[in-house]
Amino acid sequence: FGLGRTTSVAIGPLGTTVINDRASGALTSIAAPVSGTLPRSFLQNNTNIQGFFGNAGAIDPNLQNPVTHQYSLGYQREFFGNTAFEVRYVGTQSNNLTRGLNLNQIDVTSNGFLTDFRRAQANLALTGTTAFCDPALVVGCQGLSLFRSGAIGAGPLVVGTTLSAATFNAQLRNGTVADLAHLFVANNLNNHPTVALPNNVPFVKFYQNPNIGQIGLFTNEGYYNYNSLQMEVRRRFSQGFYFQANYTFSKNLTNTVGTSQGLFEPYLLNQRPELDKQRADFDQTHTFNFNGIYQLPFGKGKMFMNQGGIVDKVFGGWELTGLFQWSTGAPISFVDGRGTLNRGTYSGRQGVNTNLTAEQIRNLTGVFEANGNIYFINPSIINAAGQAATGYINASNTNALFNGQVFFNVPEGSTGNLGRTLIDGPSGYNINAALLKNIRFTERVRVQLRAEAFNVLNNVRFIQNTQFASINSTQFGRITGASAAREMQFAFRFEF
Repeated sequence: FGLGRTTSVAIGPLGTTVINDRASGALTSIAAPVSGTLPRSFLQNNTNIQGFFGNAGAIDPNLQNPVTHQYSLGYQREFFGNTAFEVRYVGTQSNNLTRGLNLNQIDVTSNGFLTDFRRAQANLALTGTTAFCDPALVVGCQGLSLFRSGAIGAGPLVVGTTLSAATFNAQLRNGTVADLAHLFVANNLNNHPTVALPNNVPFVKFYQNPNIGQIGLFTNEGYYNYNSLQMEVRRRFSQGFYFQANYTFSKNLTNTVGTSQGLFEPYLLNQRPELDKQRADFDQTHTFNFNGIYQLPFGKGKMFMNQGGIVDKVFGGWELTGLFQWSTGAPISFVDGRGTLNRGTYSGRQGVNTNLTAEQIRNLTGVFEANGNIYFINPSIINAAGQAATGYINASNTNALFNGQVFFNVPEGSTGNLGRTLIDGPSGYNINAALLKNIRFTERVRVQLRAEAFNVLNNVRFIQNTQFASINSTQFGRITGASAAREMQFAFRFEF
């Protein structure tokens, strides 16, 4: 019993009860628990409440604290007495980063589902309306071993009731074989191995453990490997001049995203973990920075007009400072996120097909303006609808190729031949600067006037709308963001 405000909470079939009542009030009766054998199995609990696709999770009993190795080698040389040059190789790597995997990945090949899916595609292309043609009446029609239309046929996978024919045909035309397989599970059409199926047909096993849906395992499957060349020139403040400049060329290869707290990062295909190898989302190939201070050589104690009084007040105490930054953009992947090999839920980073080499694709990138839009890739490879592909082209889907098309959607049961993070987003630079005037009255009292400008050249740095350029998006290749415009501020400081 609590002493706070009463709250009613619904608890499903047992009705609504009060779980935070006052001791002075009447006690609410609680219904008896549901009868049955306890404990209940995953299979018994995997009902419509969980969409017939419950989740289970586990932690690897041998889970380790991630270990990171860092190593560097550098050479430093001083010259001119106040300037130093340094070059370094810096690397870090880890082979046991933590990440979550899905052990219960969908299977559409070993159970014959992909083969029947392709037969149904071919049948749909013959008839134009249905995959369930009669081989005795339609020339070229193929019999289906798994699919059946209502009471017609002996297959265990029923189409036309809970799973509509329109939805079924759409999956065939899109080539999304893995998504279709999951629909049979989510609609409880082929969910439990204990369910008695019509005509004694066999159960189709889509998941290694059909008693449950997703099985998340938290383990040490992640890795990364960072290597960089770093060069730096720096001059200590002397004779009114200081500067520092550095350049970094680097690459960070990994199989884990590592940019979210969830850390649930299933492989596209458990049997081929190398498909998830890519540059890190935050990888930057080139970075250059420069900052400096220059005190103009006029006024008391300087090379020119070395005198006090009004001359020093007017011509002395001037100072320039600046910061210059240039870097390449974040890596971009061309993706076809449809459920052709794994479910679409886990296919957001799936690559696409292309006949071009990596270098030919890089030559297509840059900053382009067309149709009132800005693009990071040549718009000549984009169709009138703003897409880089016209959908999945197969026997049942007659979308035509368009002139200039270089990217293609992935066929059913496969993944793309183009790797991830192939190109960099648009590079950009920024310059900040300040002009200062110090007017000294005594050793301990001075006035400072400051004029500061951020992005002093009013340079526009373009930002791509996503790092995952879907070839089916109507905004493919678009740049929809840019850095802030120039800002200026003025200040007066009295220091004592």
